[in-house]
Amino acid sequence: MGSSSGDNFLIDAINVAQNQFSLFNLEVPKLIYPQSGVQGLQMVSAGAIDGAAMDTMGAMLAFAKSQTGKRPVIVGMRMPVNTYNLIVGPGDWPGENATFAEKMASLKGKTIGVTAIGAGTDNILNLALEAAGMKRDDITVLGVGQLSAAIAQMKNDRLDAYVGFTYGAGLSVATQAGGRMLIDFSAAGTPQLLSDLQVCPLVMREDKVDASQDTADAWLAAQWEAKTWITDNRAAAAQLLNEGTFNNEAPGDAVRTIDFMVDRVFPKVSPNWKVTRSGIEHAAEVMDRLGMLEKGAVHYEDIVPPFARV
Repeated sequence: MGSSSGDNFLIDAINVAQNQFSLFNLEVPKLIYPQSGVQGLQMVSAGAIDGAAMDTMGAMLAFAKSQTGKRPVIVGMRMPVNTYNLIVGPGDWPGENATFAEKMASLKGKTIGVTAIGAGTDNILNLALEAAGMKRDDITVLGVGQLSAAIAQMKNDRLDAYVGFTYGAGLSVATQAGGRMLIDFSAAGTPQLLSDLQVCPLVMREDKVDASQDTADAWLAAQWEAKTWITDNRAAAAQLLNEGTFNNEAPGDAVRTIDFMVDRVFPKVSPNWKVTRSGIEHAAEVMDRLGMLEKGAVHYEDIVPPFARV
């Protein structure tokens, strides 16, 4: 099992902490933590990871470029919303009531961190630039790795802003770097091109799904167990998130994050994590606009197995 720090991956941590994998006869000796989504998808294709929550556009691009059998297929959609955000450090930035375009324009000439060049955070940044009528040359982009590195670089004034993959990760960076969340890409006022993105699918290697759908079903069921646990135990889930992701330094952010998850994300999750056609087709449209993947290169029926479709 691949995983990462942050609230989009809290379900994995709860599966382990509550011993939920064993309820469905799954043996998961440990969670593996890739350095980025790009590396994680490479590990899925190589067979080093059997399953993980990944980035939608990254998974579709990897599917198009990989060999049949080794391609990542989407067996569920954990986060059917856009959980990405843009965090800024201390300074004079537009207020909450500023428009999306005004907030983006304030980034001109600034240095913005992403987990890795070509990763999901980088792709979202490109999309936000396009939606705001800006160009890549208007900013400087740095691949900085995971949260701790981003926080350190913002504190040292090497980064003006950072693209967070998850709502909680964004809050964590903002709190520890003395900044704030400038843009929540799922919030009202964000261009639909961005706000309609479903960003966090559940991915497995194609040949492993073909060989054992039962394994995929068991993994999906284990995650649903964790989702139910979070809904029923908000305070305990927030405590676990604070301990595991926020280094026991942001209990308030952890509570806000769990509320975001339960109140804004979970109501949009399809039963048993099933994947909607609209979610995949919108991602395909976005990738075509960004020049990442020609529209029609990856269809819903190609990348989503029959059992995972709505």
